[in-house]
Amino acid sequence: MDRRFISEHHTVKLLLEPRGAIVAFTMKTHSYLFFVTRRFVGFKKILTRDRIVAKAGYSAPQALDLIARMYPQGL
Repeated sequence: MDRRFISEHHTVKLLLEPRGAIVAFTMKTHSYLFFVTRRFVGFKKILTRDRIVAKAGYSAPQALDLIARMYPQGL
């Protein structure tokens, strides 16, 4: 059974799932994501309009992979 907790109705968004967690601070143009997964603990900066976490199926590891592909040089 897939267990996830998603709260995305505020400036501070939270995703908790078995493979990791993301706390996102969403501003008008940029989002700052704090990841805790087995392979990465740290911050990433993305464009809010890219909706990375939703495109990654609300999966922390897949969001990291998608960020690496969309922002190879960082932001």
